[in-house]
Amino acid sequence: MDRTGKLQRREKEYQFRRAEILEQAERIFAGKGFHETTMAQIAQASGFSIGSLYHFFRGKEELYSLMVMEKVGLMYDEIMEAASREESIEGKIRALVVSHFAYVEHHIDFYRLLVGHESGLRSEGLKNLRNNMLDEHRKHVGWIEDLLCEGIRKKFLRALDTKSLAHALMGIIAYFKFAWIMSPSGASLSGKVEDVLDLFLRGAYAVSESEQDSPGLGAERKYLQEAE
Repeated sequence: MDRTGKLQRREKEYQFRRAEILEQAERIFAGKGFHETTMAQIAQASGFSIGSLYHFFRGKEELYSLMVMEKVGLMYDEIMEAASREESIEGKIRALVVSHFAYVEHHIDFYRLLVGHESGLRSEGLKNLRNNMLDEHRKHVGWIEDLLCEGIRKKFLRALDTKSLAHALMGIIAYFKFAWIMSPSGASLSGKVEDVLDLFLRGAYAVSESEQDSPGLGAERKYLQEAE
């Protein structure tokens, strides 16, 4: 095997082992929290010596920060990709909610880590992590705002302030996720998708029976009337 091949194989092995460590770290951090988790526990769970662990990460704060940011980035990428595959505005919003809920259901440990041990982010050494997470959240909300702007242009949504709309949608989604993770009842979180869509697209305002079939029916009718 030539030098290039050896380097590629070494890099592949490095990334594989690093992923194993991060996977075990996620599970332990989720169960114990940041402060109660030690590098020794992560090393033991990963099958590495503590010394070997420091070849991959300089310390617990770096390991934690990298693990969280990689997962957060992947989460938002998966959600936005799923929404982007849909053609209609309603389909995009639905896919957004579905993907948010599905991610939580399939990554329960990581979501518990985010909502249950946020106190660990108050330490001085993890301020950058908190700021980076807020930046990723803002980018995601900005993407949603662009989606809602498109919905307004196409007359599917009312011409309201898009920033407020985006925060309202994320607020509803976040509450349902938090309530589900904190009060497990055996019910599927994905089963709440229609409730979220109903709250966001229709609100609490009573609609006529003729408008109950489609959340965007009223907006679509108005658009057609204006086009005539």
